[in-house]
Amino acid sequence: MKLKQICIILPLIAIFSLSCGKETGQKTQSTISVLGTGTVFTQPDMVQLSITLSNVNRTTKLAQEEVSRMARQVMTILRESGIEEKNISTASLSFRTEYEYRSGVRVLIGQRAEQRLTFTIEDIANDSEKVPAVIDRLIEINGIELNQISFGIKNNTEYFVRSRELAFQKALEKAEQYAALAGLEIIKVLSISEEGAQQMSPVNNRMTNQLYQVEALASGDYSTVLPAGESEVTTRILVVFLLE
Repeated sequence: MKLKQICIILPLIAIFSLSCGKETGQKTQSTISVLGTGTVFTQPDMVQLSITLSNVNRTTKLAQEEVSRMARQVMTILRESGIEEKNISTASLSFRTEYEYRSGVRVLIGQRAEQRLTFTIEDIANDSEKVPAVIDRLIEINGIELNQISFGIKNNTEYFVRSRELAFQKALEKAEQYAALAGLEIIKVLSISEEGAQQMSPVNNRMTNQLYQVEALASGDYSTVLPAGESEVTTRILVVFLLE
């Protein structure tokens, strides 16, 4: 799996905090607080999709029967695509009366049944056509909606570990530089805290998307184009150092 890394420098938020006791004869203690950010880029190896199956009919029973038929079609496609049932789940199931307004008057249309399914496709790093192939088969089902698609990393622990290391290294580098400018030295770390939750987000790869579109038009291929781009794993920390 391809991996890139980057350290982002954030501004110094606090330079020195002095604590002294003139009357008690205590030594002056200097500290420095710095922010460090570590970011790792890697190729996603999984994708989660959310789809909705919907039908409006004369009765709730008829609408639900049609949605169940659609759900069976979806399950067949997913199984044939090598997606395990443990990675497929029902997110919601609802029934409601459907109306529309005609000349300001609410008119009963029928009964709507709706079922939302989520599923995960794994091992996509080495097969860029796996996800588009599944989508191309699913959209043959009339009445299906694709609600959400998100790429990610199945085993991301090592990337968070590396992003933490990079974040601390950057904080230490900044602290050493500011300490040297002040004619001081770092003695030890007083505290480390993470700034909010760690982040893992997709990175939009516009150039890759354009290349896919050009290739598709040139070949006359109108199947789904779905470049994954890269995923970004980021850690931000605040470190307080004791200086002397």
